[in-house]
Amino acid sequence: MNKKRTGFYYHPSCLEHDTGHGHPERPARLTAIMEHLKSSGLLEKLDVYAPEPIALETIALVHPKSYIDYVARSCKDELTLWDSDTVVSKNSFLAARLAVGAIIAAVDKVSAGQWQNAFCAVRPPGHHAEVEQAMGFCLFNNVAIAAEWLRRNTRAERVLIIDWDVHHGNGTQNIFYDRGDVFYFSAHQWPLYPGTGRTEEAGRGAGLNATRNLLVPPLTSEEKYLERFCAATQEIFATFQPDFTLISAGFDAHREDPLAQLQLTENGFAALTDHVLGWAQRYCENRVVSVLEGGYNLNALAHSVAAHVECMLAATSRT
Repeated sequence: MNKKRTGFYYHPSCLEHDTGHGHPERPARLTAIMEHLKSSGLLEKLDVYAPEPIALETIALVHPKSYIDYVARSCKDELTLWDSDTVVSKNSFLAARLAVGAIIAAVDKVSAGQWQNAFCAVRPPGHHAEVEQAMGFCLFNNVAIAAEWLRRNTRAERVLIIDWDVHHGNGTQNIFYDRGDVFYFSAHQWPLYPGTGRTEEAGRGAGLNATRNLLVPPLTSEEKYLERFCAATQEIFATFQPDFTLISAGFDAHREDPLAQLQLTENGFAALTDHVLGWAQRYCENRVVSVLEGGYNLNALAHSVAAHVECMLAATSRT
């Protein structure tokens, strides 16, 4: 087994998803992350791989072929505005396939025991993408496809998705809302885009009580956020007892982020990471894969990702 047990996926073609001048979800996000990880010495400690574009059949685990074809056709030479937030261009379809390819490759390696945990530095993000609708900068729902892949390939019986992006992951919630084998937990600022994720949204049918939303008011202190997040996740791990954990790792709850008003710092994200990894060690045999979602202040994003990845590396040395 490789001694470096934290995997890391990145592909430079994800930079070619052009969203136009002034768009917050821009290629510079990944550039800032990679430059800081390299200058800090963290990158050389990771198992760094470039993903392959995922087969369309794997995307079809969540999204129908008609929608996948629509995304492919829409990615033309010019910028195409799908809604007020979501833009595609000629290389967006490839970037989206690489993003899904990264998380699938990561969950494959982690579930097979080749890595203990992994982080995927990819774009476009995914947690707002509905089954047949792109929105909120997202084309395909990366983390939902990974959860479904784990279940379909019998790599996990109970998958926990923890979403700490500052915006609610409406797409991920809706995809698993009727399911009891995938638990979706979101901690998000309220009120804020997209306006979903109320406390009473708790699942339906076989999925009743397998969805939990933690609403966090604007300007909530880091201390209070951590207190509420840790209490909720501790209870979820103990009751759901997952055997694989996925993290929709948005870093836009940072106090310097321009799109929200929460008060986390990179130290706060490190605390979130350590807390989740601690419970994953107990219930999941340390099987955790994290995928980048939001985070729009470049300096805050880069430092927060570094803190997150450093905790993942540290966890491998404790086992």
